[in-house]
Amino acid sequence: MADNYVYRTYISVGSADSVRTKLSDYLLANGYTRTGTTGTIEYFKYPSILFTSKKPLTCISRLSVEVSGTSHNGSPENGKIVVKIGANFTKIRYFNIIGIAVLCFLIPAVLGYVQNGIPDIPPISYVGIPVGFMLHYHVRMRSLNTLKRFIQNLK
Repeated sequence: MADNYVYRTYISVGSADSVRTKLSDYLLANGYTRTGTTGTIEYFKYPSILFTSKKPLTCISRLSVEVSGTSHNGSPENGKIVVKIGANFTKIRYFNIIGIAVLCFLIPAVLGYVQNGIPDIPPISYVGIPVGFMLHYHVRMRSLNTLKRFIQNLK
């Protein structure tokens, strides 16, 4: 998995330089650190492994931001700036895997071993797998919607 970013394209109004500086200032004010720049793409990461659902941007591990004045097909749009965001959700992925494994498989297996002498995983525990997927995609949607609202309201 060499490129595990989730890419979204948003439209903003203004000049590319002002959108780029406002967006990077916003990310830096919210705890992100700039890790590098490649051409027009800036890379950020959230250094803490802790996150909260009240602040959806803390759920994003790494972020790439590309601000350009052209659309995805290469044609310039009338005064609109295209912002391409790539987000990586490694923290949420591993949190879900560990949480679901502990709650749905490890604890029932240990309890089954203590009570019956055999590790026993009840069939209802397998419901945790789709719940983990739904939780991951819900957090991902909330984070990307927060970025979308901010980018669309830049002025």
